[in-house]
Formats: sequence, structure tokens, C-alpha cells
Amino acid sequence: MTESKAFASKQAILVGWIGTLLIRVAVPAWIIFGALQKALGGTPKSLPRSILDAGSTFGINDHFLVLASLVSIEFFFVAFMLFSPKFAKLSGIVMLGIFLLVLSVEMFGYGNFESCGCFGEKSMSPMAMFAIDFSLLLGIILIKPRPSNGALSKGNRSLLLIATFTVIAGVFTFNSVLNRKTIDTTTDGVTQTNLPASWYPKDIGDWIGKDIHSIDLFSWVKEWPHDISDGKQYVIFYSLTCDHCEALLWEYFEFLTVPTTLVAIPQSTDGFNYDGAFENPCMDCDTTELLIGTDWIIGTPLLVAIDNGIVKCATENENYEAPACLVH
Repeated sequence: MTESKAFASKQAILVGWIGTLLIRVAVPAWIIFGALQKALGGTPKSLPRSILDAGSTFGINDHFLVLASLVSIEFFFVAFMLFSPKFAKLSGIVMLGIFLLVLSVEMFGYGNFESCGCFGEKSMSPMAMFAIDFSLLLGIILIKPRPSNGALSKGNRSLLLIATFTVIAGVFTFNSVLNRKTIDTTTDGVTQTNLPASWYPKDIGDWIGKDIHSIDLFSWVKEWPHDISDGKQYVIFYSLTCDHCEALLWEYFEFLTVPTTLVAIPQSTDGFNYDGAFENPCMDCDTTELLIGTDWIIGTPLLVAIDNGIVKCATENENYEAPACLVH
């Protein structure tokens, strides 16, 4: 009987340590890694589209401000996990629960199963992130951490450490992100006073039936190689390293039947990165590019079918296997 109690006691201690390491080390390290990647990257591209739409709903159209604020909030919850044993578990549950909610909206509300932006521009799929976050949440709910009587938990030390960590992390985040917001709005000697710091096509469905000259995105193209208001044409906004763009061009545009203009999207506010750029199979397509300086948040390829300057169809993340806007 005594041996059984001793074994049970050792088992409880082991489980307690596992719970402590999970909520005080593993989960905060997981969140810190993602927050650091987003802060250092400093691009709103790392935010899910649902978050950008939510910001717009509340009148916050500065995507860099939204990014800096949300990353700072992540660090705030991490501070409680690191320095407050009393609220560590609750903080972890709240943070992971929010992550799971956002991922669910992205996947099942927006149909985004490609990238969640959780680790900046280069990230795992939302499904993979959901599985990891759910496993961590389940772990901290089911595994009770051992009681903590450490020196850091006594008196006001915990609150002071939380406040200090939050302030330092917040200053670092806002400085890192907002410094990336400053853009050079001069292109080829021409000042683009209406060029935004960041932009994404949140109202693409409203383009149907409109003249392209009334759509902001078309005014931010560096130079149209011909009159795109003449007859039936396609305009494809694409990334130089987009696999779906390459597949679409090889499948439908290697032998051109409708006049087509390819508009390259800069990968960053600094311009184009030609490493890994695919070979363009459309030799007869006209080419141009969007102006450099804006953080373009566009799901590629963005295919627009126009007829005499009027938009007939527009699809972001056009499906190259069954394209919706190839209307001859």
C-alpha cells in the first residue's frame, strides 16, 4: 500500500511538472516565436483576411497599426504565462482559444487552407496550425501544473515583471512594424499621393459592371502597355513566385486567344525579388507591374475579365483547375 502511494505521488509530481513546462515554457515559446516572426517581418500580409476585415468593420484601416496592436496583445498574454502562475493557465486558454477561432473562420468562412500567416509571410497551413494549437489547448486544460512557490511569484514582483515585459515587447513591436509603414511614394520621378501603405481587394465583388478606370487598383499600375478599354481582354495580377499563377498561365495562356496583360505584384514594399521567379509561358502577353511602395495583400492570381473597359468577372486566387473568369 505504501509503495502504491509512493508511486502515485511520484506520478502526480511528474504530471505536475509536465503541466508546468507546458503552460510556462512550451505554450509561451510557441506564441513568442509566431509573434516575433510577425513583428520582425512587419507586413500586414501575415494577418488573416478575417482580421483585416474585422479591423475595417471597426473603422481601423491602418493594417500596420492592426498588426502591431495584435502582436503586442500576444506578448501581453505571454507575460502572464511566464510570470504569473495564478493566471498562466487562463491566459494560455484564452490565447489558444482565440487562435483556434480565427483559424476556423479563415478555413470555413474564407476558404483559406493555404497559409494562416501565423509565423509571418511563410507559415504552415491553417489546418496544421489548428491541430497544433488544439493539442496544446487540450494539454493545458487536462494536465494540472504543479503549485508554484518561486521567488518571482511573491509580492509585487509578478506584476512588475509582467508590466516590464509587456512594455518592452510593445515598444519593440510597434517600432519594428510601424517603421516598415514608411513608404517612398515617388516612382520614376512621379509622386503618387494616393498610394496606400497597404491594400487588399476587400470589395472585389463590387467591381462587376464597373469601368476599370473607377477602380483604384487599376490606377496604381505603373504603365498600361496598350488601351485596355478596347474590346475583350484579360488582366492578371500575379506574383513572380506564385505556383498557381504559373499553372494558370501554362494551362490557358501559352497560346493566346484573348489580349492579356500580366501585372506583376511586388513581393514587398522594397520591390521585387526575382529569386525563384517562374518562367512566363505567355510570350504574347503584355506585361507591366504595380507601383512599388505599397504592401500589396492580394491573393494571386487575381484574374479580371473586361469588355470595353467594363469588368465582367473578377476572381482572387483563381482556381487554375476550374477557372471562373475565363469567359471568351
